[in-house]
Amino acid sequence: MTAKQSECVTIAEVKAISGDLVAMEFLARRFFEGRGVVQSFQKSYYWSTIALSEGVTYLTTLNQFASKKLTKEERVGIEADLSLIK
Repeated sequence: MTAKQSECVTIAEVKAISGDLVAMEFLARRFFEGRGVVQSFQKSYYWSTIALSEGVTYLTTLNQFASKKLTKEERVGIEADLSLIK
């Protein structure tokens, strides 16, 4: 059975893609915890890394925890994706 993504997460994704830092934080936390979405440390790391690059320093610990849950290959892949949006 596939878990459906909540509507608030879908809305936050649209806002985060547009640069909304609050939405990025929301997504980083939701994906880390798996609330309203399928838990994804990759997506948590992705959104928290973008937010950190924009100065949202209070996500440092969450970003580090998410990073520890990833393989080296996953981390490198995400960082490559992030380099494309800079």
